[in-house]
Amino acid sequence: MRGFSPRLLADVDQLELTRNYLYPSYVGVLLQRWTRFMHKSPYLRFRDTDIGPEFPPPVCDCCFDPYEARVLLEFVTLALPRKSAKELRKRLDELDDVY
Repeated sequence: MRGFSPRLLADVDQLELTRNYLYPSYVGVLLQRWTRFMHKSPYLRFRDTDIGPEFPPPVCDCCFDPYEARVLLEFVTLALPRKSAKELRKRLDELDDVY
């Protein structure tokens, strides 16, 4: 996760170790994939989401559900301390404005 403060990185590391829906470096992977998805053409975004609900959490690019990743990133911002959440939410808001 480039461009973030050491405080946010430490808070995310702690969160990844204490939440059962996360694992080490998972937030960075989710953020990277959400960023890549948001920078695609809108036509390609629509095609990528046609995978159905039966797939597991995003592990590889072939079964990645970008909207599930965004929901998980929202859970992360809710679980982080206020200052760290504000920093992450700022980045997410910039990406959401693209959509």
